[in-house]
Amino acid sequence: MYLLYPTEQDAWDRSEQEGIAQGLAYHTKGEGSRYISAPKETIDGLWALDATGYDLDELEQGTITLDVIFPQPPDELM
Repeated sequence: MYLLYPTEQDAWDRSEQEGIAQGLAYHTKGEGSRYISAPKETIDGLWALDATGYDLDELEQGTITLDVIFPQPPDELM
C-alpha cells in the first residue's frame, strides 16, 4: 500500500516522520536508520512511499492506493 506525494522531498519527510514515531536509531541515538521506506518515482511523476506498517491518520487512510505503476528499467545494452 502506497502514499503518493508530489515531490520526492515530501515523501522522504513522511518516511522520516514515521521513523521518529517508531523510534529508529537515528532519532534516538544519533546514528543508524533514519527512514522507514524509500520513495520511488511513478510513471506519472508522483512519488510513491510504501506505507506498510505506518501509523496512518484518517486523511492518509483515505488516500492509500494499491495501484502504482513504476517505470520499467531500460534494457541493458549488450
